[in-house]
This record gives sequence, C-alpha cells and structure tokens, in this order.
Amino acid sequence: MIDPHLNGSGRNWHAVFCKPRQDSVAESNLLYQGFETFRPKTRVARTRNGQRRVAVESMFPRYLFVRLCQRGQDWTPIRSTRGAIGLVRLGLETPVVPDNVIESLRRRCSDDGVISLAGAIDFQPDDLVDIIDGPMSGYRALFKARTSQERVVVLLQLLQHERRVELPDTSIRRA
Repeated sequence: MIDPHLNGSGRNWHAVFCKPRQDSVAESNLLYQGFETFRPKTRVARTRNGQRRVAVESMFPRYLFVRLCQRGQDWTPIRSTRGAIGLVRLGLETPVVPDNVIESLRRRCSDDGVISLAGAIDFQPDDLVDIIDGPMSGYRALFKARTSQERVVVLLQLLQHERRVELPDTSIRRA
C-alpha cells in the first residue's frame, strides 16, 4: 500500500519545535548536521523607547521546517540539537507538512529569504481603522486607499475638518 503523504522522493517536510528565541540557533545546528531546513522570515516593525525599528524575525516563532527521508534517516539527533526541542508530534505521529505549503512560502520569499507581509491584510475603502503608531497614534480613521506596498491613505477627523493622511501600513489595524 502506498502512503498518500509520501511524495515521489520519499522525503517530506516536518515541523521542528524550538526553544524560545532559538529558531536560528536550531536552524544553524540542523544545517551543520546535514539536514535540509526552511525557516521563513518576515520583517516586523517594533517601537521601543519611542524609536521605530524594523527587525527580521521568524514568520512562525519557535518553529522551523526540516525535510526528512521517511526510511533510512536517523531523526533522533533533532531532539538533542542545540536550540531545538524536537519534532512536532500528534500522539506518536510526526505530521507531514505538504510540499505545496513549503513551495508556496518559498515562492513568496525575496532574495534575502524574507517574506513581505505588507498588503497581506486587505482593507476596504471606508473600513474603520485605529492608528497604532506615530504622531497620530490613538486616533480612529477611515481607510481610503493603499498607495504602495507599504503605505496607506486614511481619512482623519482633526479639528472639525477631514484630513487625508498617508501612513506606513504597519501603523494601522482594524478597529
């Protein structure tokens, strides 16, 4: 009987659960041991001490993917790999991550291995949004348009007048 989860190569993707903030350590050590890995990353805007910074972080914090042979490959070193806790399990099974999921993520990666989430949340004209960053933080506005991949225009009520304001798309969230 043919296992429907196996791909033609007999190698499948599995998720590895990592220690807190140790995704990159686990990835490096698994690569050093000869495992094929994939850890999608994304840019995240953070405000700290009033300074806005953009950092590259794991898209799925505490997880990465490893491609394993279903037969003949020793998976036990994964448990003792620095930064890793072990393979994700459902009971005794290690679920397979479908190849098309990994390929879809890989296609969205830029040359530096980062997936842009800008525009991932689509707002419709006249959606109510909260401004959560910058000098207008705390105000509520109406979404009007996206001007680029990372900028949006909102309509803000200020001093009894409506003002069109352009902001980074990371500065708003659905109200």
